[in-house]
Amino acid sequence: MPWKVGNLDFNKLKVPILELLVEDGAMDGTDLSKRLAESNQIVIDIHALRMALMRYYRQGLLRRERSGGVFKYGISQRGVQRLRWLQQHSQSRDE
Repeated sequence: MPWKVGNLDFNKLKVPILELLVEDGAMDGTDLSKRLAESNQIVIDIHALRMALMRYYRQGLLRRERSGGVFKYGISQRGVQRLRWLQQHSQSRDE
């Protein structure tokens, strides 16, 4: 059963977004929404996803460029570091 975004805390949404951007490279919000639904079974309203992407960009976790009228987002070096920290923190909590 897919997760609705209301069931996730901010970091639980942040991790799959950052992981997908590492694995698949830069993409726009629509493509990212589809990939989240396919690979992680996370269903999120496109507007909520775009707001999250904008927050992550402002935090320095993502880089973005306008392409064909839409923003394409990729992970920044700071985003890679944050993802590693979140993954390590998540593993230590699970043990």
